[in-house]
Amino acid sequence: MSSHIEYKEENSVLKSEEIYNLIKSSIHLFNEEDDFYFKPKSILDWYYEWDFKEYNPNIYSHGFHQYPAKFIPQLARKILRVFTNHKSIILDNFMGSGTTLIESMLLNRKKAIGIEYNPFACFIAKVKTTPINPNLLLKTFNEIKDNFNKNIEYKIHSFFNIDFWFKEQQKNELSKLKFIINQINNNEIKNFFFICMSEVVRRVSLTNHNGFKLHRDKQKLLDNFNPSVFWHFENVFNRNYMLMADFFNQTKNVTTEINIIQGDSRIRQSIPENSIDFILTSPPYGDSRTTVAYGQFSRLSWQWISGDNNIYKLDDLLLGGQIIKNKNINEILEYSPTLNAQYKEISLKDVTRANQVLTFYKDFYETFIQSHFYLKKNGYYVLVTGNRTVKGIFLRTDKIISELGKKLGFKTEKILYRKIINKRMPSKNSPTNKKGELSNTMHTENIIFLKKIY
Repeated sequence: MSSHIEYKEENSVLKSEEIYNLIKSSIHLFNEEDDFYFKPKSILDWYYEWDFKEYNPNIYSHGFHQYPAKFIPQLARKILRVFTNHKSIILDNFMGSGTTLIESMLLNRKKAIGIEYNPFACFIAKVKTTPINPNLLLKTFNEIKDNFNKNIEYKIHSFFNIDFWFKEQQKNELSKLKFIINQINNNEIKNFFFICMSEVVRRVSLTNHNGFKLHRDKQKLLDNFNPSVFWHFENVFNRNYMLMADFFNQTKNVTTEINIIQGDSRIRQSIPENSIDFILTSPPYGDSRTTVAYGQFSRLSWQWISGDNNIYKLDDLLLGGQIIKNKNINEILEYSPTLNAQYKEISLKDVTRANQVLTFYKDFYETFIQSHFYLKKNGYYVLVTGNRTVKGIFLRTDKIISELGKKLGFKTEKILYRKIINKRMPSKNSPTNKKGELSNTMHTENIIFLKKIY
């Protein structure tokens, strides 16, 4: 008998009176929203509108820098409005580039903590959550521009394979720009300009921009690809300067404490037990090798900014990056009947891929254990995730998370579904990493509301 599990959006199955009452008591708060955010007109409107297709995600500091599968601010804001207040301590244990933290600031919550393994993502998040007077930025930019137009001595930056990814002129111009930015005394301003430069690194490199994995673009190897580094730098600065002006004005009276932890969500961090009021996060949908390659996306920029070659190892160190070879891994199959059935189904087609999938969920379960430790009893843990397809089998991550959560002491209060309209993901990916072998990426996400009951 086949173990295939049909996909069905189960909006009507899990009805939570508590969530309904939370929304009912909070709906009036949405009257305060500015035009960048969705304003639900009723409780049902809150439940059913999640696409945000007419809204710009690149508002305030969210738009400083691109990042793979970036959390949509309108989604985070909508949830934070209902489940948190000014006294709330909020955690995002898959912080990425900091969407949850930024929205917590804009709502002036008490404290927002982010955990993220990728040092480059932590760097972006730090810049995004640091308001700076735009007048200081404009003054500094003019100084950078004056120095760039001068004949100055600077060291040519170097790292492994740099000449494979950059033509000589762009390498030299980026090196000059890096040298000038490094002379800035104020670290917050310096880091703001490094984020601007990072966007330029990707633009002027020889990489193909259709996805987040590193591939050279053959068209860029031609002589007619000769972009001006400073032209792009000025272009990015002008955009980020305007975004910072908006962000700075919105956060003038904000007292939110921001704590960014560069660390592994599978390992307990310096967060006290039962200290977190609310967790909002969007974990990876699968291992980086076959879904979104965060390390490959980050590599060139981080090597220019920090010179840290350890970024090469990042994708292997994230969830599911290394197949676990011990007898205890199969315990997770006992916790989730859905995972057990789908693991067996994939194993019939490809044992290696089945074990990669199993490793990912085992790693995710380790983060689940830590989340349960941090969260207060009766607190909510909201995950935005997706059901990916492996070997033609549609993995029910929503069901798997619900079952794993039940094992730990979480109750699934509600699962909602949204279409992925403006989340930055490629329309196709290469799950095998073989040239020409592409699969459609997922187009829907699950919003899973868990409550810690013990």
